[in-house]
Amino acid sequence: MTQSLNQPGKDDVVLGGSGVIPTGAVILGGLDGVRRRLTSPLPEQRAAALPDALQYAQRGLNLVIRALGDRSPTVQQAAYELLQACTEPKVVRAVEQFYASAYYDHLQRLLAGKQWQMADQETRVVMLERYGLGVDEPLQANQLRGFPCKDLRTIDQLWMKYSQGRFGFSVQKAIWQKYDRLYWNKSDVWCAFADRVGWRTHNLLVDNHWKRHGEITFSLSAPVGHLPFLGDKFGIFTVEAIVNRLGDCQR
Repeated sequence: MTQSLNQPGKDDVVLGGSGVIPTGAVILGGLDGVRRRLTSPLPEQRAAALPDALQYAQRGLNLVIRALGDRSPTVQQAAYELLQACTEPKVVRAVEQFYASAYYDHLQRLLAGKQWQMADQETRVVMLERYGLGVDEPLQANQLRGFPCKDLRTIDQLWMKYSQGRFGFSVQKAIWQKYDRLYWNKSDVWCAFADRVGWRTHNLLVDNHWKRHGEITFSLSAPVGHLPFLGDKFGIFTVEAIVNRLGDCQR
């Protein structure tokens, strides 16, 4: 007897059943079929359904975005890889939030808890680790020219978010560029920047004293742009390199 083309075959999954979906089975029911696959108890089946979801415009895209919060890292990673190239604003925000949570969770928790000094130290650590350097090694300005944009933007956005826009590389960038346009001599730019963000001290006893890490104010009462400081081995020269790299990444 010839099987009707409208009837499910032996390898097809019929919507409404309660069994586990066989891997590689043909899914009936369009978007509803994709949704059902995304409820499978097997992570590999949920991950395999994600590319098919993208065939269903915004509704399918929303399913993939939701999968960034799946309980399985396998599904999360699959969704992340599918969404990386998308430039739609809501997708970009979702991907950035996922990346921050997945790779900068500790920094995010420190900033959320207003633990500014520990967050500053953690920022230095993660930037050094990005290059395979130890925590006591300096990160040279020439290395920062190739610092991954995604990581630099993520760190900056976390600082901006939890300081209500007072701290972060973007804040330092705006201040630096102001003085870079104003002064021809680079040393004048460095000094003006340091004075503005509170990295130099002027008093009767010590004039033009460049602060060390132990003298930094780890509080929201600090001048705008005061943090991140990143420790004595980063220094003002590194700030210029970070500012320039962030400018490249924001173009």
